[in-house]
Amino acid sequence: MRDLRLALPVAIAWAVLAALSPHAAMLGPAAAGSAVVAGACLLAARGASGGHDRVAAGLRTLAVGAGLAVPLLAGAASATSVPLDGCDTMSLLVLGASTPAEVLVTGCDRGTAASIPPSALLLRADAPLAIGATAAGACDAWLDGSRWLLACVRLEVAEAAAWAAWASPLRDGLLTASAQLPGAGGQLLPGLAIGDERRIGPALEAAMLGAGLSHLTAVSGANCVIVVGAAFHAAAALGARRGARVAIAAGALAGFVLLVTPEPSVVRAGTMAGTALVGLMTGRRAGALALLALAVLLALAVQPHLATSAGFALSVLATCGLIVHARPIAVLLARVLPMPVAALIAVPAAAQLWCMPVLVALDASVSLVAVLANLLAGPAAPLATVLGLAACVTAPLATGVAAALAWIAWLPAAWIAQVAMLAQQLPASQTGWPAAPGGVVAASVMLAAVVLGHARRHLLQGVAVASVVGLVAAGAAAWPAVRLGSLADWTIAQCDVGQGSATVVRHAGATVLVDAGREPEPIDRCLRMLGVARVDLLVLTHFDVDHAGGAPALAGRIGTLAHGPVDERAAPLVAELVAGGATAQEARRGDAWTLGELRVDALWPTGDDEPGNDASVAVAIDLPDAAGALELVVLGDLSADAQSRLLRAGVPGPASVIVVAHHGSADQLPALYRRLSAAVGLVGVGPNDYGHPTDAALQLVRDTGGAPLRTDELGTIALAVDDQGVRVWSERVGGPP
Repeated sequence: MRDLRLALPVAIAWAVLAALSPHAAMLGPAAAGSAVVAGACLLAARGASGGHDRVAAGLRTLAVGAGLAVPLLAGAASATSVPLDGCDTMSLLVLGASTPAEVLVTGCDRGTAASIPPSALLLRADAPLAIGATAAGACDAWLDGSRWLLACVRLEVAEAAAWAAWASPLRDGLLTASAQLPGAGGQLLPGLAIGDERRIGPALEAAMLGAGLSHLTAVSGANCVIVVGAAFHAAAALGARRGARVAIAAGALAGFVLLVTPEPSVVRAGTMAGTALVGLMTGRRAGALALLALAVLLALAVQPHLATSAGFALSVLATCGLIVHARPIAVLLARVLPMPVAALIAVPAAAQLWCMPVLVALDASVSLVAVLANLLAGPAAPLATVLGLAACVTAPLATGVAAALAWIAWLPAAWIAQVAMLAQQLPASQTGWPAAPGGVVAASVMLAAVVLGHARRHLLQGVAVASVVGLVAAGAAAWPAVRLGSLADWTIAQCDVGQGSATVVRHAGATVLVDAGREPEPIDRCLRMLGVARVDLLVLTHFDVDHAGGAPALAGRIGTLAHGPVDERAAPLVAELVAGGATAQEARRGDAWTLGELRVDALWPTGDDEPGNDASVAVAIDLPDAAGALELVVLGDLSADAQSRLLRAGVPGPASVIVVAHHGSADQLPALYRRLSAAVGLVGVGPNDYGHPTDAALQLVRDTGGAPLRTDELGTIALAVDDQGVRVWSERVGGPP
């Protein structure tokens, strides 16, 4: 419990900073307010001492937490008070090798930016970067909460400074040494060794994420422990005294942080290891939880924006889980399993438990294979890390030795990659979870049950309560899919992806997806609910973010990609999907794809339109044996003018279902809708400021004999089309019959 005397106040200070970070103008006043709250709590604690010891202790904890929040809030206010948005050109010190990269703003064209250079995140740059390099150019700057974001053009990047120039050859040397390694193991090795993910393809990245193994490519405390321990013991073997050993270990740690770049997990892990070295130097020992809390406090003081970083939170929570629950869970499992096996299971289980509240906030799903995958891959990770790091260090000195070490390290790296890819393919590798905030509350209740059970020496009861809560939450999330079983013969589905569009068509094992919504998580959730693991044909009507933004979630799961005209924003997305195994082609009127009995015809564009709404790929999807009519027509974001040209070019009809153009905007051509005479008009729409869908568009569907069905009201919608008409299922109970 002694560890909690620091951990709880730091958690309070972190929560205060995270809550106020999105409101930059409130940071300064909040710092003063926190100081007042701290003083009031101290006075109240003094008054409550004696007869109400627990109340007094709680008030003192709040007082310390509010007091610690004061410098954190003041630091964040200082970082946001520098008017970087008033600088036309900036001078930067680069701390990353590729965008997005950490930078320090050392000056601007209107004078020195600040006495202490504020940090920022460089999102876009038109020149290659190098850690330790100085750069100057025209930059746009804007605040994202308490975080400055930059986009720079005409950036002139100088050579890296001597203190950082040595790191780039090491990183490049490891890439060179591993370049000839085959398969996914060669892609993964640099990530395991130094967190360099440049060679990891979309398919492997998706597999690592789905299997719960992505943390292995994020530099963590384990990597820092390896480096610090190796340096410390090497110095001891040479007869160095304790002070010299600590200094050598600190130097190795600083070099390692520079080598792998200061990402959130690196900042936390490096700070924690550095704090431990200080304690070792002074001869004072601190508990692991107190050491973690101190590291979090120092990291937030230096980089306040980490308060809202999901990566930083996951890194801290995973470490906390290992400290608090890895051993108790291992002891519990050791009742029925050998202790080594129990320990291997306990480590990922504890980390997963503590990370769940954040993970389900990012993606409403839970991996059912993460513990198993970590059990199989975990023992290989340290070996790949150590050997890969050795290859990195020796690459500039002896390329042959580095290549040999890389080949040896390839074996455990390939094993980890194979585990990830096999785990992702297991049936039900991911299970649905309630979306935030309900899903976050459920995960937090599970964690609280285990924590309270452990504190009261009844860990088994706490695990049992958490299991019951987890089953109830998973069952609630699975209920729509269970209800969907009542419409087992559905053919068309309109996914609820917010303000965006995503339409699924399936028949006899073939699946077509038209558009993918704004973000990866909603389309991934919808496809899981529908039981769709692979998309044979993905049609991206155009590259507006509300139609194509979720497509990266499908990398590695696409057979053919058909898309509209490509512009500069679209090329990277197409390249990413192709790298994941898709075959891409630009669609034009007259193109057709046959997937078994399912036929997809491109109705538009003709090739004469510039990229944009009026060049949307419009498709007709036909099942000849279904109901004697076209199954579906999807119009993308075509305007009334483009719809008129489409109608003149020729549109088959009638259709059973139409996806209303442009989310139900008023810019529609009634003659086209009369030609199609669809029984159902699907409208993919969410909260928006555009007035979508308009009453005029909905009435147009009704006037042509159809029923408009909106995803913002019904959630995901599934349809079964047959000779009897169209039967409808909706995700939200109370939908249409």
